[in-house]
Amino acid sequence: MLGRPRRTLLFNELQIHEYYDAYATPTPKYMILCFPDVGLVSSIACRHIVMEKKLGLVGEIDSPTLLPPVSVIHESSPISPVQLYMPEDRSFLMVLSEIPLLPSSVYPFVDAISNYADELGVEYLLAVTGLAVPNRLELERPQVFVASSRKEVYASVKKENIEALREGFMVGFYALLLKEGRKKGFSTVVFLVESFLDIPDPEAAAFGIVALSRFAGIRVDTTKLLEEAELIKIGTRDLMMQTRKAMMDMQKQMERQMPLMYM
Repeated sequence: MLGRPRRTLLFNELQIHEYYDAYATPTPKYMILCFPDVGLVSSIACRHIVMEKKLGLVGEIDSPTLLPPVSVIHESSPISPVQLYMPEDRSFLMVLSEIPLLPSSVYPFVDAISNYADELGVEYLLAVTGLAVPNRLELERPQVFVASSRKEVYASVKKENIEALREGFMVGFYALLLKEGRKKGFSTVVFLVESFLDIPDPEAAAFGIVALSRFAGIRVDTTKLLEEAELIKIGTRDLMMQTRKAMMDMQKQMERQMPLMYM
């Protein structure tokens, strides 16, 4: 059971509580960011990584103004719905939210988390999310795209049959992550997997995990995720409903549009 944090950092309206030694070595090279979005691809993928890799809970993020008064119970401990996880080898740090962010909370979260990553000395900000397509039901193998703040990333993933996202809109947490990551000098990489818009999509999440794991050198078996896909769809329905409302507030449907200058 968790006790008092070793350290608490304040970034604007966010409190980051650490239960680990942030200055021990090695410094995590990657920070993986997981917030509910299209098809819950990010949430499903990251929860699977936590379970499959048996990641340790090393921190939590809280805010009296940006998060609702909610606690989740894990292993008999009440904790914030936004948690930090890390493997024993400290190769990466994961930020996992179990609730969707309000539109007004997105920018403060991205700003605080990127500042925290900078303090830790993280090199890469990574994420997996869904890219809603109308013909998802017809796709046996959804395509994975990548958006990045660094051109060299596109060349490195091309051999994995991952295509660069050339044109379009991105809305929400990952859109801001790319923009702010570039401004702050991070190598920011977001993998986007063709998925359903508002139906939990574990199959798309599995393809996202493969792309992420190959890029970061993290071995993750997706067999169990695919075997339990139907149960996951049922178990995440309520989260999908909450996320659908948040996406509507952020006008996620704009992602299907072409930028005006290319029309």
